[in-house]
Formats: sequence, C-alpha cells, structure tokens
Amino acid sequence: MNYEIMNVLKPDAADWKEQKERMNRNHTRLITLAPDPTTPKFAKDDYPRIVNIVDYVTGRTYDPNGFLFFDQVQTVDGAEIFMNQDFSIDIKADGNRIGTMRLYPNTRRFVNNITYLNQDGTRDFIEEYAYDGKLFSRIFYDKEQVQEILFFNDEREVVLTYYFYNGQMNYITVQDPKTRVIKERYNNLGNFLATKVAEIVRPEDKAAIYYLGIELTALSYTKSKNTLFMSESALDDSGQVRGNLMSILDDKLPFIQKVVLTLKDAEDLKRLGIESDKIVAK
Repeated sequence: MNYEIMNVLKPDAADWKEQKERMNRNHTRLITLAPDPTTPKFAKDDYPRIVNIVDYVTGRTYDPNGFLFFDQVQTVDGAEIFMNQDFSIDIKADGNRIGTMRLYPNTRRFVNNITYLNQDGTRDFIEEYAYDGKLFSRIFYDKEQVQEILFFNDEREVVLTYYFYNGQMNYITVQDPKTRVIKERYNNLGNFLATKVAEIVRPEDKAAIYYLGIELTALSYTKSKNTLFMSESALDDSGQVRGNLMSILDDKLPFIQKVVLTLKDAEDLKRLGIESDKIVAK
C-alpha cells in the first residue's frame, strides 16, 4: 500500500489537484494528522482513500444523510437561539447571551460549532460538530487558553483527550468509551501520532511526506520505505541546510530512506560538500 502523510488537508491549495491525480494514479491512501470534523464528508465527496488520525482512534463514522440544523441544537434548558440581522447566531438564557454559533458555509444552516461564554464574555468551552451533525469535540478554556480537548465517538462518548499546560499540549490519553478506563498515555503529540501512524503503515508499505515538521515525526516509528519529497528549498534563508534535512542525510533519522530534490537543490548541497546516497535529483 502507498501512503501520503499530511498534517492538514488543504483542498483549496494550488497543488491539491496535482496531488490528488498523483495519489489516484498510485492508489494512495492519505493520512491526515490534525483533528478535522469535515474529513469523512471530504472522503465521500472528493477523495475516498483518506483517514484522519482522530477518526481512526475514536472509530467515528459518517452518516451521509445526517445533519444538525441550527435550531435543533441541544443546549441549556430554557435557552433560546436567535439569528441576528447580520446572520450571526446567539444563544440566550434569561435575556443574556451565553453562546454564539457558527454554521457550515453553503449549507442549509448546518451547525459547525458553538462557543459557550463566561459571564465576562470570555470563552468557557466550544463544541465542534461534524458535517453529519454528530458531536466531534469539546474544547475547554481558562482565561482564553485551551486546557483540554475531548474527542467523541458516534455515541457522544469520550475516547481521546488532549491536555494542555500554559498553551502547550503536554499529555494525551486514549480511554475505553464505556468504562472510561485509560488504555494509552502519551507525553507529547509526536509520540501519539508516530504510534498511530505505525499501526496503519506496515513494513511492506511505502510512505511519502512533503514537509519537515510533524509529518516527519509521524513516520518515526514506521518500518516502511519512506520518501521525503522536498516541497521547500533545501537551504534556509541564511543559506544553511535545513536542520531536519541534514539529520536525514546524515542518517540520524534513518526511517527516511530517500529524499527527492530539485536539480538546483542537489547542486546547492553538493556545493556545500553534502552528498548522500539518499538524494534523488529531479
């Protein structure tokens, strides 16, 4: 099986059409890393061979006939939903605004997310809904900083939790949705993603990435044949080899076996005295 790893799906990007054509030719399965409640609908409408890591862990499914209309939201008892003249939507209780609602664009007023507010107007928590109306996540805030993100399965049960401290994610748990017993613990996002990607991508597979960020980390536990297609210059703005690229070429990151560069990048590296059997110039 062929795989490509992306952090965020960008169907509006200039190179998406080219990427999709390439993946179709190679029967590639696309793995996306960042949480995205729209992934299942995108798979149905645009590119079917796609899996998002959050959906993989929670076991979420997509109901093509499902939706959540803006006035059908389960909210605070006695609260009312108001659409304003500018088409913004407020949730009010006892005359006070306790939340705001955003809709998916180009829909018949399907709910995207709801932000519930504290009395001082700061965010309390946000509920995100998938395109089919199922609860996707609940994001808790304190003093406008994210504290915790809960990800739900189809039964609105928590399976995956991201924890934050001082604005940084510092802990992740996977729990049994019925018993709530913690089954897996991770100290950082990189370990979590690398573990899950290695469950999907097997030793006999091939995988490709295009960036030197979290996508690279996500491949670090795999045993597959992995290729980096450089989508940016091999040299940074100061004319030095990008750090992670140098680590790959020095084989400090042996899980990347091939690096595809432009002829110019390959010549720039050679000029700096850097040569490697991993380099493929095109």
